[in-house]
Amino acid sequence: MIKALVSLNMDLASSIALRYSCRLAEIIGMKLHTMHVEEVDKEGYSPGTGWVRSTWEKGLLQTSQEEILQLINTEKSSCPSLDAPIIRIGEREEELLHEIDDGSYDLFIEGVLHSFNAVNFYKKIQSKLYRYASCPIIIVKNLVDLNSIALLLGDDTDVRPLITSILKIFTKSELTVDLIHYTFQKFKGSVFREKVDDSKTPGRENGDKVLGKAEMMLSEMGCYPKDSWVIQDSPKKIADFLGGYGLVAAYIPSHSGMKNRLIELLSQVPSATLLCRR
Repeated sequence: MIKALVSLNMDLASSIALRYSCRLAEIIGMKLHTMHVEEVDKEGYSPGTGWVRSTWEKGLLQTSQEEILQLINTEKSSCPSLDAPIIRIGEREEELLHEIDDGSYDLFIEGVLHSFNAVNFYKKIQSKLYRYASCPIIIVKNLVDLNSIALLLGDDTDVRPLITSILKIFTKSELTVDLIHYTFQKFKGSVFREKVDDSKTPGRENGDKVLGKAEMMLSEMGCYPKDSWVIQDSPKKIADFLGGYGLVAAYIPSHSGMKNRLIELLSQVPSATLLCRR
């Protein structure tokens, strides 16, 4: 069974992520674990040391657990299998990384309200947590209908880790999978969007090659894509097209810079986004 860790805070983003995670768990038979990290050393905290700090931390843990349980209880009717949350005190990213490794999780999920801000999105995926997590990460931005998955494939996409992750997580689900080969518009008037069939469109050779490789890997494991698309457009227009999917999955190389247009595209996709880095 797939094992997922969901990061929770007392905010709207976490509520959305939890509801999405419960729906996903129902679809793929996933076991959910939740975790909240209280960062005691951030500005504004003055807990002291020794016995004073120890007593203060125990009280903080109890308060945090009660608050997170309130959030979890709001979803109990749709996700009755949720256990008591893991509550830790410390540096958030460090504590989450330790739990991901120690718990051998297959997936990490957190909520991030959709802002369309590419700079903030880049900072998020270049954080220590996102760079060193040993499993794929799903960013939940909005409450969306989890009906289908889009796999984003560019000319330089490392197809294997993305396909391997998708097959491991979704192999037992009945969600449909579409393959999307994207290139970004270079010249005015060069936009096209086409569902792949037996016809050949000039300039589509690279797309056919990448899509063919991905389709072969999926079909070898008994997963057959519903549709394949070749799209050339701006990041914003491609993001709008992807808004109809319940999950958009992409491979992000570790060396990706802020000017990477795939990051710009993913920052604008309103759907939940699965990021694979290894």
